[in-house]
Amino acid sequence: MLQEVERALAQARQAQPQWASQVVRRRLRTIGRVAEHIASQTTELLERIPRPNADRAEILASELLPVADACRYTAKIGGRTLAPQTPSWRHGAWWMGRIGVTLQRDPWGTVLILSPSNYPLFLPGVQIVQALAAGNAVLVKPAVGYAAVLACFRQCLLEAGVPGDLVHVLNPDVRAGQAAIELGVDKVLLTGSTATAQALLPQLSAKLTPSTLELGGCDAVFVSPRADLQRVVGCLAYALRLNGGATCIAPRRVFVTPTHGLPLAEALKAELVDGAAFEIPATVARRLAEAVAQALADGAEILCGQLPPEPPEDNASAASVRMRPLVLRGVQPHMAVAREDWFAPLLSLLEVPDMAAAIAADQHCPYRLGASVFGPRNHAEHWAQEIAAGCVVINDILVPTADPRVAFGGRDQSGWGCTRGQEGLLEMTRPKTICIRRGNWLPHLNASSAADEGLLAELLQLFHAGSRWRRLQALQRIVVSQWSQRTR
Repeated sequence: MLQEVERALAQARQAQPQWASQVVRRRLRTIGRVAEHIASQTTELLERIPRPNADRAEILASELLPVADACRYTAKIGGRTLAPQTPSWRHGAWWMGRIGVTLQRDPWGTVLILSPSNYPLFLPGVQIVQALAAGNAVLVKPAVGYAAVLACFRQCLLEAGVPGDLVHVLNPDVRAGQAAIELGVDKVLLTGSTATAQALLPQLSAKLTPSTLELGGCDAVFVSPRADLQRVVGCLAYALRLNGGATCIAPRRVFVTPTHGLPLAEALKAELVDGAAFEIPATVARRLAEAVAQALADGAEILCGQLPPEPPEDNASAASVRMRPLVLRGVQPHMAVAREDWFAPLLSLLEVPDMAAAIAADQHCPYRLGASVFGPRNHAEHWAQEIAAGCVVINDILVPTADPRVAFGGRDQSGWGCTRGQEGLLEMTRPKTICIRRGNWLPHLNASSAADEGLLAELLQLFHAGSRWRRLQALQRIVVSQWSQRTR
């Protein structure tokens, strides 16, 4: 395995400079064509995405379409996003003389993408596309069981014109990713749990390898007293069922006032009464059972659903169990069910006196990935400004975050950096500033004199004094001083 990683990294490093040296427009045209090949290979891609909790329509909507959209979007906005920027000389430091400043975006070099299993094409696919658009080479380590779909996606890239040595799909074994980091990639993007990131960070810190971490969430939903409860219930039910609850930005906590608490609970119970069961990992089920049992002991109650069953005795090592959506009432912010990241169809209802109290209660959770606010637009937009999260959706849930314009990233225990959107494209680059001295006046090379301190102090007043009168006085003193020196 080590030799395979070494070979892939060597080929990527060799191919990357030539790819990066291409005119940006040419790279972007190639990226734009990838969407055509995704469309032409829809059947092949669908067959290689084994998601037990999703049908083909859901896979199309949550995997193929968003990746194709991202290809088109990146091709459209990549030119101006990656173009060199030249700040106006009017905003510079005039006292230094004539200096031209250009800010350009350079690729990192070779980027390692550690991809997850819940959305095995969409999440790494957009990152691959943006890394290539920025001029990087890519190594991607798929989740176990999902190498085939990324190999098929790689074929789409090659058919669009991406050089074969530029993109490599590694062995799904975790050791392949570790080997790539040890051999020296230039940046790592991880989409996974907080625990996975904590295990990875010591290796990254040893080599000072920069990273973007898109980690777990325990997302909050804020229900305004004037919210449309029918829409709230529909959105919550949809999100609980989507991918069997295995979505990092799925809602886990619903903050609602007492007047809306009971109507919302009854409507949600009616919506989920005949809910289907979904597969969840047995390890998640065991951890969830402990947290729910503790919540019930502390005063919470089950509104609908039930705890996932223990694997049968004749199959105690089962990898997964089936679970219906589970909704709890009477949950308090300090409970584990409202403080941890769950990849299961779990939802907790928390009653608060008002929206300000909801914002305060939200701070008990260490995850800051996403949130939703339901209510009149002006009211919701006001509270969206107060919510500590990387992405806030108003009067909807989850789905808008797949729009290619949306930059996606967490805070605190939900990670750092951004993927997707314009910010995600910039994340695949590092800035380089080029300063150009124009003209022959370099006053710092002159011999120092006793008058320098006074001159610099007056220049400080001239450019930054709080009133126009003080600035004019400083200018007068500078002119008098310079004239006196010239006439000596």
